[in-house]
Amino acid sequence: MPHFASALSFSSATEGVNDTTKVQLPSAYVEKVQAKAQSVNAALNKKTAEYLGKLNKLEAKLVGKLQKLDPTKVKALSPSPYDKWLSSAQGAAPTSYVPGLDSMHTSLAFLAQQNGVSPAGGSAAVTGAESQVSQLQGNLNQSALIDQYIQQRRQELSNLMAQYTNLPHSVTNTFNQYKETAYYYRAQLQSYKDMLNDPSKMEATALTVLNKVPAFQQFMSRNSFLASLFAAPPGGSGAGALPVNLGNLQTRSQVQSLIQQQISVGGPSAQAAVQQQMQAAQGQLQSLQQQASRFTAAGSTSDMDLPPGFQPNTQKTKTFLKRLEYGANVQFARAAYDFPATANLGLTLGYKINDKSTIGAGLAYAAGMGTDWSHIQFSNQSIGLRSYMDWKIKKSYYVIGGYEENYMTSFSSIADLRNRSAWQPSALIGLERKYKISSKLQGNVQLLYDALYAREVPRGQAIKIRVGYNF
Repeated sequence: MPHFASALSFSSATEGVNDTTKVQLPSAYVEKVQAKAQSVNAALNKKTAEYLGKLNKLEAKLVGKLQKLDPTKVKALSPSPYDKWLSSAQGAAPTSYVPGLDSMHTSLAFLAQQNGVSPAGGSAAVTGAESQVSQLQGNLNQSALIDQYIQQRRQELSNLMAQYTNLPHSVTNTFNQYKETAYYYRAQLQSYKDMLNDPSKMEATALTVLNKVPAFQQFMSRNSFLASLFAAPPGGSGAGALPVNLGNLQTRSQVQSLIQQQISVGGPSAQAAVQQQMQAAQGQLQSLQQQASRFTAAGSTSDMDLPPGFQPNTQKTKTFLKRLEYGANVQFARAAYDFPATANLGLTLGYKINDKSTIGAGLAYAAGMGTDWSHIQFSNQSIGLRSYMDWKIKKSYYVIGGYEENYMTSFSSIADLRNRSAWQPSALIGLERKYKISSKLQGNVQLLYDALYAREVPRGQAIKIRVGYNF
């Protein structure tokens, strides 16, 4: 069992076994789970209200335009329901199953039932975190139901528009905006679920420790959301097993074997016997489907009715920090006249506008390395401010451009940089190729042309090659 310098400890006894197990979890596990649940919960409520507000405005705009065309047809449309959905959806939603949230909820419920949790106050912290996770589960259920309401309302508006002919582009464009907003709300819900399914290192460590405890394995198999989908017989089939009561359903191989036996020895009535057993199996399956209907999975955005040519922007559902891109690159320049060769190091911070474009800024520092191998000497040669924007043109190739200001005079202190006349501009345009190194690291090579190179003192390089990384 791992040992933690600061740990949440308790003794767990396995049912039917006299020995007890001393369990130690990272002390901050409960705090992390509670903070994560609070953060997602607040963001979910805020975004739901924002999207419903946008949909309400778009519908009002759409209906207003349709009324000008033919007010009699609009009368059949039920009143705007958006302000009622947040309250009417409470308590009526099926469970929106999120595996990561299920693990959080079950682990906290298990800890809440343990005796002797230390340090003092640990039990109260567990109870508070469990309450937050339960509240988040309820809001996810509510949001999934609201998403269903939105799709129903979209269909009602579509049916209303079908009664008109030769609709103006302004009307269809407004409805397209409605459908796009509905798409992004569903995508936003999925992004929160993905966040919950991506445990932090501490959460993963804590769950690994708990999964080694037989008592937790038994508890998980009987009390998780997934286990509640089926009736689990007392005792199960072993520690950690997920006992599933499938009634009289057989496996595929059992069914095939049974069919062959019935047909071969059953005589004229064999076919009727097989059909009777198939009907019984279908009845069992329908029973399981009814139980499964109490749970909802994340709606897929691939089956939504979207405007022609619509290209989703996956960055739109990400938080501000998730849209940031950090980078570093290097550029070398040969020695010229009395000026040494330099290594230009750059650090950048970009913001992903969409899936094809990034805009950003950065800092650059040029270190002098001497004039040749016999005269190596390091010095502060220049410092620069950068701005850039790139745009994807095909596969891994981008057009990139930027404006830079560089202090081209050797300096010994920050005070030297106040000399504004020593700063020289660069206007860059070129091509960039990005390539994947790992899931979190991306390499890039830039080939740039400096339109202002002739103005630099000393005369600069027209062509610049930079090699770097983004993460």
